[in-house]
Amino acid sequence: MQPEMRGMLVAGPLADISIQYRNKAYIADQVFPIVDNVPLDAKIARYLKGAWFRDEAGIRAPSTRARRGGYPTDYISVALDEYAFAKEVSDEDRRIARMKNAPPLQPDQDAIEFTADKIDLKKEILVAAMIIGGTWSGVTGEDAEGLWKAGAGNTFLADVRARIETIRSSTGLRPNRLLIDAGTYESIKQESTLLDLIKYTQRGVLTKEMIAAILELERVEIGEAIKSTAVEKKDGTDFTAVNVWEKNAGKGMGFLYYTPPRPGLRVPMAGIQARAAYENGQARRTTTWRENAEHQDVYESAEQTDIVLTGADLGFLWYDTLAT
Repeated sequence: MQPEMRGMLVAGPLADISIQYRNKAYIADQVFPIVDNVPLDAKIARYLKGAWFRDEAGIRAPSTRARRGGYPTDYISVALDEYAFAKEVSDEDRRIARMKNAPPLQPDQDAIEFTADKIDLKKEILVAAMIIGGTWSGVTGEDAEGLWKAGAGNTFLADVRARIETIRSSTGLRPNRLLIDAGTYESIKQESTLLDLIKYTQRGVLTKEMIAAILELERVEIGEAIKSTAVEKKDGTDFTAVNVWEKNAGKGMGFLYYTPPRPGLRVPMAGIQARAAYENGQARRTTTWRENAEHQDVYESAEQTDIVLTGADLGFLWYDTLAT
């Protein structure tokens, strides 16, 4: 479907005004860090954790050998796929956009931003799907039974603190981040057990930074992105909103996890985004070509990536945090 350019006359101050809906925040890159310049097929070396926690050192008697042992390793496969999306811009649309009183649209720039946003949205959906559909710390998620909603019997603090210990006692690492969907965040901000902890602060307004401080986490991420599952209509009125960061519609979620400042040697993490580099060295490719028969140019954005779960024991999922 193309933007309607004909019949739109704009004058005066309205030439500097237009309306656009789009996701303003994607958090996938904050949840699973990016590793660039990865081959299309590769493997990640992984040290199996058991050997590193085994109590094996002992007293060495004179003229005897010290006890010996080893540490097994395995590999996680990485296979990149290219995700791409394209948008055409006709010569007619360009001419109309340059006319006096033309609508304040920028066909070429809009096409580039439109295709790039499609890739960002796809990555957000892929990371969310891996988290929501994954098995973390041995389970496919814990039903919070709506008890993160503000009010009597709220279990938010107790649940998160208990699972901080679940991850620490299994990995030796304390999780450092919590991801919650936007609806859960808005409810938690009104929870009295948390508000009581900050009632003597200057603002007395509960923010995600304060929630992180209360739980001794580095950050709290808020999943706000939505997608539309409606079938496209010619008049553009199709829209059925679905929260990307939810397992069940309208019922919320939470994900506690560990992620490092940056990936590196012998660095544990819950997951990564592996990306390849294109011929120009960039991870995101934007190309354009001419279709002479149609009198139009095409803009395409593309990225080669794979979302990889690297440490299932470094995360814990709750679902239906707001269910009634």
